[in-house]
Amino acid sequence: MGEMLQRNYKVTGDKRGISLIYKTECLWFGPDPEDNRNIIFRIRSILIIRSNYIASVSKVDYNIMHWRFGHPSKEVLRRAQKHMQRFPEIHFPTEDCVCPGCALGKMPNRAFPENDRRASKPFELVHSDLKSFLVMSYRKFKHVITFYDNYTSHAWTMPLRSKAAVITAAKDFLEMVHVQHDMHIVGWMSDAGREYKSDLFDRALLEKGIKIYQSAPRTPMQNGHTKRLGRTFMDKAESMRCRDCPVSRCVELLIVVLTLDSYLSLCRLVLAY
Repeated sequence: MGEMLQRNYKVTGDKRGISLIYKTECLWFGPDPEDNRNIIFRIRSILIIRSNYIASVSKVDYNIMHWRFGHPSKEVLRRAQKHMQRFPEIHFPTEDCVCPGCALGKMPNRAFPENDRRASKPFELVHSDLKSFLVMSYRKFKHVITFYDNYTSHAWTMPLRSKAAVITAAKDFLEMVHVQHDMHIVGWMSDAGREYKSDLFDRALLEKGIKIYQSAPRTPMQNGHTKRLGRTFMDKAESMRCRDCPVSRCVELLIVVLTLDSYLSLCRLVLAY
């Protein structure tokens, strides 16, 4: 069809058929009698048309079938040709040719460069992330918010019943840092999710004089501290979950893992000094 339109053919038709007309040349497509939905049209009559046009319209080779079937391997197409009805006869190349679509789809992203920047004192930079679960926990929790100190590598978590409670959890964490540690948070890093992008949340941080940092869209690597922390905690919680323990206990296990990990990080910090 595209080849004919590029050669200034006019297209007319309805549910009975499609006609391609150019001067004295005409090509007519009629509905396939085996198709009850009338969405497949085949060449029915040719009045006057050049043979090379027909070859360009009906020509099917290995590359076309490879693209149409979603870039499968040669073995898949050989099996399809053997077991599928009306599969066209195509010639399979003997040499392995590189398909640009396959090469681009399997190409990994370049690794992000390491960031050597580190906070110089506790709570100078705090990373935060929200982890959601598919199954509600035993205590009706569905989300867990994580706070990670860039300097001490100490982490805190709070279970939440909804994403709307993120603002309340952040305010409670800020108050805990001020009362328990007599310190103030200087910078706040998040992945710019919906739960972190609201006027109420920004006002709660700006009123405390906290500078807000957000990663670029679809770039979670810029907030990789909490991403790796959440993945590590989930792996540890899954390893601690016994065979008969339900999935709804994952949130409680995650809190236990965090408590143990925070205790170990505190021990490492004490031994370092």
